[in-house]
Amino acid sequence: MAVIEQFYNRFFSSDKELVAFIKGITGIVPTKIKFYKQVFNHRSIFAQPELNNERLELLGDSILDACVCDYLYKKYPYKGEGFITLLRSKVVNRKQLNELGERIGLMTKLKYHKRQIGSTTKDMAGNTFEALVGALYLDAGFEPTKKFIQKRVLSQLLDIDEILATEIDFKSKLYQFAQRESKVLEFTLHEQSKKGNRNYFVMHIMINGEFVAAGEGFNKKNAEQNAAHNAIQVLGKDVVLGTNHAEKSS
Repeated sequence: MAVIEQFYNRFFSSDKELVAFIKGITGIVPTKIKFYKQVFNHRSIFAQPELNNERLELLGDSILDACVCDYLYKKYPYKGEGFITLLRSKVVNRKQLNELGERIGLMTKLKYHKRQIGSTTKDMAGNTFEALVGALYLDAGFEPTKKFIQKRVLSQLLDIDEILATEIDFKSKLYQFAQRESKVLEFTLHEQSKKGNRNYFVMHIMINGEFVAAGEGFNKKNAEQNAAHNAIQVLGKDVVLGTNHAEKSS
């Protein structure tokens, strides 16, 4: 039955433009179009909870959080709870979601009252993306939604390694530690290879000529950041961040 509905929606429905738009983003042909229509109904025009996108946004927020956490848990099997929690917060923060919502064109479909909203539209793209996740979950179920988030969003639209490198500057923290403790810190290229069609780098960190940790990535910057993070784990967070140093000085 679902296949018939999808075929009708794609080729004969009066909403086939919306169906094509959703399929272009998610790779999934909608079955229950009503959920996707609701995604683009902002509260400024549709006050009733059953008509606007706020309930879908709430649902999508929880689904997105679970899918991102699952992805990071499997991507970083040797990282601790604190690392995964911090990186998850960087991936699903307002800035990332707003940029993502804008990039995939959600604001072109959103219906809202411009006079009521004024210029305060900065979070609307991200909120709409969360609503889309909620609609996809209600229509297709958890597994297709997880596949969209993990295979499409996290693997193609967002660069997790880049987020890790730019949001958490482990390399700078390590350099500060080396300078404070009068140690010689070196990042050396240990190996360069290919993974698929992309270059892949393995960087080593040496302190006073001794190997401390290694890191990998699809560019040198990310590999260095990953190596720096691993080095901080080896040396101890308190030591690198200066807690022990401060205690000794007091």
